[in-house]
Amino acid sequence: MPTSPHLNPAPLPAPHDCVLCGRCLEVCPLFAATGREELSPRAKFHLLARMARNDPALREKPASDLAGLCLSCGRCQKACPLGLCAPDAVGALRAAHPGWPAFLWEQWITRAGLVWPLAVSLGRLAGHPTSASTGPLGRARAALAALDPGHASPSWLVPTRFDTTCAGRRVALFRGCVASHARTDWSRAAVSLLRGVGVTLLDDPGFACCGAPLGHAGLPDAQNAARQKNIQAWRETGRPALAVFCASCHHGLSAYPPALFAPGEADVWQKSILPLAALLGQTTFEKTPETPTAILYHSPCHAPPGDPDAALLSRALDQPLAQGPTPCCGFGGLMQLTAPTLATRTAAACWRTHNPPPQAHVLTACSGCATQLAATSPPTVTAGHWLAVVRCEEARGDGEEAPP
Repeated sequence: MPTSPHLNPAPLPAPHDCVLCGRCLEVCPLFAATGREELSPRAKFHLLARMARNDPALREKPASDLAGLCLSCGRCQKACPLGLCAPDAVGALRAAHPGWPAFLWEQWITRAGLVWPLAVSLGRLAGHPTSASTGPLGRARAALAALDPGHASPSWLVPTRFDTTCAGRRVALFRGCVASHARTDWSRAAVSLLRGVGVTLLDDPGFACCGAPLGHAGLPDAQNAARQKNIQAWRETGRPALAVFCASCHHGLSAYPPALFAPGEADVWQKSILPLAALLGQTTFEKTPETPTAILYHSPCHAPPGDPDAALLSRALDQPLAQGPTPCCGFGGLMQLTAPTLATRTAAACWRTHNPPPQAHVLTACSGCATQLAATSPPTVTAGHWLAVVRCEEARGDGEEAPP
């Protein structure tokens, strides 16, 4: 099977090294949602091994299409005793078998500044989707509504006292695709919070996509171009700390291979990538009367160790929020084009597990999760990124509380 150095920063075991132990079945969201073992990581590695041997019993196109059905959640790698990663293997497979979905996905990601605002505007003309919206058109309308800041719910969480431990630290905000080109309200809230804690916030150096959605889609050249652009922007701003508020972006940035850096620079890059929640420290918040009575937290598949966003929200809301593994939202990147019904079934399974009460608000810390959850939520439930509920105009720094 052809591979790409851009997709695999470190050598991985070959697909035929899979021992078929089945541990990945316990964590694979596609298998959990469908019960179809042919969609599991174990089946993918078995199929990839047969493809690598040019098994005459297989037809290449159907086999590659089946093996390419992967949500790229990465849960299998954590469960696998050999550390096999289905998303990396599938990304290499997709690169070897390009098609029109990958081309469209590349345009959607790399031309987001032009395409996304236009798509959101067209979605507004089509009207707000309803719970009865089904089929490809209904799914598209729901996804565009999730990207539209005009559909955001009112904010109800107000910072009252900022932790200025990081005051003066040079920080660049890595907004990610969604917050740069659609949900700019998340970016505004993040900027306000960073200014509140007193960091030296640098002008936006023009970061690109983190690269992960491109690599998993089988677009190694586009992924490498995005990575190189981000590294160069980081260098030109003096290698500052990178404040990241999307778990998938944090995961994607952390996966940059050392070969892209000058000697000794890769370690500096890794240490510079910080969740926004970590920079906020012990900043305190106050709930307004509009705060919903039921608040749940969706932990992203790619949450950083310890999930600092969950810890921040638990403290801000003064209530324990479930931490640790939660169901995959089913976003799946390229699978929004190649297998949207499977992504939707995974989302439905996710919501059955969460089982939120009516009028609940489900918060998350990943742009992809926030979009998918908002597009697939039950009609009486609100879902989105936690930055969307933060109201920032009343806060004070240096330990001074906001006036009553």
